[in-house]
Amino acid sequence: MIIDAHTHIGNSFWGQFSPEFLLDIIGDSIDIAICSNLEGIDSFTGKDELECNLDMLNACKKYPKLKPLAVCEVDRTENADKIRQLLSKHKEFVGLKFHPEFTKLAADSDRYDDYLKTAQEYKMPCLYHSGHIKSRFSSPELIYKKAKKFPEVPIILGHLSTTTRDCHERAIEIMLESIEKETATLYADVSWVGVEDSIMLIEKLKNTKKGDFTDRILWASDAPVGDFNQRKDLYKSNLEEFKMGILEHFKDEELLSNLMYKNVAKLFKLPLAG
Repeated sequence: MIIDAHTHIGNSFWGQFSPEFLLDIIGDSIDIAICSNLEGIDSFTGKDELECNLDMLNACKKYPKLKPLAVCEVDRTENADKIRQLLSKHKEFVGLKFHPEFTKLAADSDRYDDYLKTAQEYKMPCLYHSGHIKSRFSSPELIYKKAKKFPEVPIILGHLSTTTRDCHERAIEIMLESIEKETATLYADVSWVGVEDSIMLIEKLKNTKKGDFTDRILWASDAPVGDFNQRKDLYKSNLEEFKMGILEHFKDEELLSNLMYKNVAKLFKLPLAG
């Protein structure tokens, strides 16, 4: 089994991505895809929180392989009332999604607080776009600052931290601090992270002062965002490159299974056949 922990549908700045387009890209190799609607991130679509997330829900009902995250339009709302309403009526949602970089609202802003309180109330993880370490909107530093105020809420650093190894190294340091000082519950997905830096992340979390925390690592693609995520052959080859790289380095089938689906399933409370 394989679960892609970070995918999208929707028409936006990044492209026009129907559910059918996404499903064609990921193909039969993927059993489940955690998915959010880009139309709730890109304000130019004009869709409010309820509309964009109900569209996501309807796509997931039509295609059960997709599991919905509720996109939070923190930059355009006063509170999380619509998200509370959504979660109370529709139990299919498995988490919340934030994109501080695109919405230009710093991740440590107080405007996130009511949303994180909602995540805490519903015991849901939150997936953040985690940008460059120096970003004034989506830096892992800013996400961590807010995560420390809600230590019970699992917060995923999407992409670990975008771009360079320096960013990845600092994001890993933040994760280690959160684990060893028990200040926050941070996870990371490895979308846009190369195999070498993924191995670095695994090595560090495998050998923390508190023990093995590789259960905090999720395989993901960010499909269909990015040219290489819009071609079936490249998506599949990147998936295979990751699996082979991890297996060759660690020679641990159980670790690979955890990264590819068990960690994601546990975090998002997904029932697995068998």
